Amino acid sequence: MINFSFQTDEDTVRLFKIVIWCLKKYFCHTDDSAVEAINSYYEKNVKIHDDDFYHHEMVFRVAVRIHYFEVLRGEANKFHDWIRESDYNYFHREAIDYFNTFYFYKKMPS
Repeated sequence: MINFSFQTDEDTVRLFKIVIWCLKKYFCHTDDSAVEAINSYYEKNVKIHDDDFYHHEMVFRVAVRIHYFEVLRGEANKFHDWIRESDYNYFHREAIDYFNTFYFYKKMPS
């Protein structure tokens, strides 16, 4: 069972569960390391980003952001350069399909 350290609505929890999948798939996280990174990023940015921000950014971009700031400890002013250099400026079709399957149909894999 996944437990986030913050309180939010059901849709945002579902979105972050899909972010966990992205962090595991594209950045080799474990469930625990993904949850820890999400918790840390969310708590550090609670006054900067509301939950709508995460929904607007979408799951792959949120995973990229969390990995950059929480794991790589990258500098904010170099974030967009890193995205471009790492070729993360696009969405993986697989991530979009996964999101569409598990976000809109409100069923998460076991």
